[in-house]
Amino acid sequence: MGEKLLVSPSPHVRAKGKTSLIMLMVIVALLPSCVYGVLNFGMHALLILVLSTGSAVAAELVYELVMRKKITVTDGSAAVTGLLIGMNMPPMIAWWIPVIGSVFAIVVVKQLFGGLGRNFMNPALAARCFLVLAFSAQMTAFTTGTGVLSQVTEPTVMAEAGAEADAGANETAGTDADSTATAWTEAQTEAAAKTDADSAATAETEEKGKAAAAAKTDADSAATAETEEKGKAAAAAKTDADSAATAETEETADAASGATAETEAAAPETEAQDSGKLDAVSTATPLKYLKKGQSFDLKALFLGNTPGTIGETSALLLLIGGIFLMLLGVIDWRIPVFYIGSFGVLVLITAAARGYDAPLQYMLQELFAGGLMMGAFFMATDYVSSPYTKSGRILFALIIGVMTWLYRMFGMYKEGVSNAIILANCLTPLIDRLTRPVAFGIRKKEASS
Repeated sequence: MGEKLLVSPSPHVRAKGKTSLIMLMVIVALLPSCVYGVLNFGMHALLILVLSTGSAVAAELVYELVMRKKITVTDGSAAVTGLLIGMNMPPMIAWWIPVIGSVFAIVVVKQLFGGLGRNFMNPALAARCFLVLAFSAQMTAFTTGTGVLSQVTEPTVMAEAGAEADAGANETAGTDADSTATAWTEAQTEAAAKTDADSAATAETEEKGKAAAAAKTDADSAATAETEEKGKAAAAAKTDADSAATAETEETADAASGATAETEAAAPETEAQDSGKLDAVSTATPLKYLKKGQSFDLKALFLGNTPGTIGETSALLLLIGGIFLMLLGVIDWRIPVFYIGSFGVLVLITAAARGYDAPLQYMLQELFAGGLMMGAFFMATDYVSSPYTKSGRILFALIIGVMTWLYRMFGMYKEGVSNAIILANCLTPLIDRLTRPVAFGIRKKEASS
C-alpha cells in the first residue's frame, strides 16, 4: 500500500502515438505546400518559413530556460506553430514580422497559459490575427509569384460573372441620358423666349443706371485723388523700413534653397533603394474578385497559380496533406468534412439567390480560394482548442462553417477563416459541456447538475 496512485480527469484511454511523432506527421503533410510556395514565390518565401519556425522554437526554449520549466521543444509543437505562421505570411513581407508573430504565439498564447495542452485557442491563428491588427498594410500586401513555377505557368484569367447585367445597365443608362437631353432642350427654348421679352426693359434700366453712376463717379474722383496722395506717402515710409529686413530674409532663403536642392538630389537615389526591396508586383487575391461576385480561374485556384500567402495558394496540395493525416488517424475527419460541407452548401444557396450564372462553380472557387483548406485541415483540427467529443466536433465545425460564410458573403472582410476558428475555439469549453457523454445509469439531469 506504499505505492501512490495518480488520479487524473478523463479521458483515461490514451493513444500509443507520442506528441513528437504526431507533430512530425503534421510537418510532413505541410511540406508539399511549403515547397510549392517557395517555388512559386521565390527564395524570400523560404527565408520567411525558416525564420518563423526557428524563432518559434527559440522562443519556447528561452522561455522555458528563464522560467526554469521542463524543456519541451523536442515535441515539435513549437516547430509546427512556427511553420503555420510562416505559411500564413505574404511572400514579400519584412523578415521581422513573422518573428514577432512566432514569439507572440509561443510566449503569450501558449506558455503564459501553461504550455502545450492548456492554450485556449490555436497559437498560430492568434498570432496571425495579432499581426493583421498590428501591421495591416504589410499583412495585406500580396504579390504575384517570382519563383520558378511562376515563370512557366499561364497567367490567371478573370471574368466578371455579371457581364450581361452590366451591359443591360449601360443600355439603360444611355436611354436615361437621351431623355434628359430632350428635356433640357425644351427648357432652353422656353428660356430664350422669356429672355427676348425682358431685353427692352433691361435696356431702359441700364441707361438710367449709367447716368446715375456717372454723377457718382465725378463726386468720388476728388476724394480718391486725395486718398491716393496720402497712401503714397505712407507706403514710401514703410518701404524704407522693410528694405533692411527683406535683405536679411533673402540671405536666409538662399541658405535654405541650398539645403533643399541637396535633399532633392538625394531623393531619386533613396527611391531607387526603396523600390529595390520589392521585386514582385503587388496585386489582389482571388477573394477580392469573388467578393464582388466575379469569377476566377478555377484551375489556377486548385493548383495554386494565384496571389496569396506562402502556403495557402495550392488547394490540391493542402487536400493531399489533409487526407494523409485523416488516413493515419492524426486528425478527425468530422471537423474538415462538416466545415467544408456546411460552408459549401451555404455559399451555393447564396450564389443561386443572388442570380450568379454558375453557382456551383462559384462555390468551388470560394472553397479553393484563401485559407479555407489550410484552416479546415491544419487549424481547426488542433487537439487542444477543439472539442473532444464526436458530436461536439461536428457542432464545432458547423459553427466555423456558418461564421466563415457570414464573414465572406456579408462581412467587410474577404477571408474570415481565422476569425471564425478563433471564435469557435472560445466556445469549445461550452461545446464540451453540452455534448459531454452521460455515464451508464445516470440521468442527463443528474449529470448536468
